[in-house]
Amino acid sequence: SCQDPKWFPSLLKKTILGITSLMAVFGTFGYFAFGSATEAPITLNLNGTIATIVKLSLCLGLYLTFPIMMFPVNDVMEDLIFGKGTTHPKKIFRTCVVFCSAVIAYLIPDFGKFLGLVGASICTILGFILPCFFHLKAFDRCELQHWEWCLDIFLIGFGAAFGIFGTRDAFLNLMG
Repeated sequence: SCQDPKWFPSLLKKTILGITSLMAVFGTFGYFAFGSATEAPITLNLNGTIATIVKLSLCLGLYLTFPIMMFPVNDVMEDLIFGKGTTHPKKIFRTCVVFCSAVIAYLIPDFGKFLGLVGASICTILGFILPCFFHLKAFDRCELQHWEWCLDIFLIGFGAAFGIFGTRDAFLNLMG
């Protein structure tokens, strides 16, 4: 797509459709398999040797991707705190960030409920509200078709309403 940028919108649409379809199918099959007793995360419903292999694979994947996810966070925070050019305090800072992450993960009694809170609040903002907001800011109203503008406004409202409802519900579940 970088060699020929005109193909990027098509590639992006296919990728989003593929990922959304995969998640919808996986979630649906998970619900069909376990019904209303489905636990979060869904790996808690699995038993046996295969389940252990799946859980170990997920742990390995999280372990190996943690540095990738934390790199931009550390980069921005280090520049804000220490300024550019220093190296030794950055290593100590990164160690402290990893340690704090481990302590927070250990102290959360029900990680599934915490993930529900993160998903309802942060992921709703990232998935529904911000893309539509940026789309509206990137184009003047006269450049957008009427249905595009209406869809953006609807998704912002939908995301805000269900984000507030979901965050409240997830927070109450986490506290109770």
